[in-house]
Amino acid sequence: MFYEQWTYLAVFAVLLAAGLGLPLPEDVPLLTGGYLCYAGYANLLIMIAVGMVGVLTGDIILFSVGRKFGHGVLRSRFFRRMVHPGRLILAERLFARHGVKIIFAGRFLPGLRAMIFMAAGVLRVPFSTFILVNGFAACISVPTLILLGRFFGYKLEALKNEVRELTHLLVLVAAIALLITLGLYLHQRQKLLLAKAHLDEKIEIPPPPTDIAPPSPQAPADETADREDAA
Repeated sequence: MFYEQWTYLAVFAVLLAAGLGLPLPEDVPLLTGGYLCYAGYANLLIMIAVGMVGVLTGDIILFSVGRKFGHGVLRSRFFRRMVHPGRLILAERLFARHGVKIIFAGRFLPGLRAMIFMAAGVLRVPFSTFILVNGFAACISVPTLILLGRFFGYKLEALKNEVRELTHLLVLVAAIALLITLGLYLHQRQKLLLAKAHLDEKIEIPPPPTDIAPPSPQAPADETADREDAA
């Protein structure tokens, strides 16, 4: 069907991007491809073939870059985004110790996989040796991961249902907690308003006096005595 083509294309694109430095293990798109087969969106054999092509394409690109530029990849601003100098040096040391066997092991080392394949190109490993050893390792890892996704897809379905139920439960608990918080806030607010109202009732401010006559001015004592003598 038409949507199957997009399914294969999406898995291939993610595998290629992961092989070229996307911070995502190749195991994730391979397991996802197996789950898509379980869900009926893809054919198992075609998905295994797409997985093999996607994985090996990214590996060959890394090998070719290392073979063409050598240690010059460390001076290139573009390739430095894909190449970690420390890991590349570590990969070269592993080659010096274990030889081409490290290519086989690199297929199962997500953190060093890209650097090992690029180091194989830098160290001028023959292309036939690289593709033979790496292809043999891919024939083990790629079908295994896709089959795991295919036959344990029901586990993912159960997990999705559990996550959905857990999400609903968390939303319900959050709603209840919000209502309780709102109720407590309103209750506390009401208590403060009532306390303020009772305080206003207890404090009585007396009205200012209005019937007290102002005091009359008194004459000086000397003037009163003079008036008595005159009389």
